[in-house]
Amino acid sequence: MINPGEFRHKTTININTGTQQNDYGDIVVSATTASDRFARVKWLPGTEQENEGILNLIKNVEFTYRYETITDEIDLIDSITYDSENYYIRSVEFKGMGNQQLVIIKAHTAKN
Repeated sequence: MINPGEFRHKTTININTGTQQNDYGDIVVSATTASDRFARVKWLPGTEQENEGILNLIKNVEFTYRYETITDEIDLIDSITYDSENYYIRSVEFKGMGNQQLVIIKAHTAKN
């Protein structure tokens, strides 16, 4: 059971609209729609990643939203901005049903 007061962290959901290139098949982001929503934030254990000889800390976080039209549009090419940091979506899970449905998103700070 989640209390309504837990949805107190202001986040921005960045929904990307992409098109697939004809030549190589890569997806290119053509537009981004930003929507502010309140979420429950749960920090997950972090990891480390070496990039060009520099060791970086990767922050892992779980965002929980109430289900609505905007959360139904979230995909793995989208991102969430929280506390001035961009988080890339790793997984999206829908739980519950009716007016108690939740969307659980696991995200991290570095791109794969």
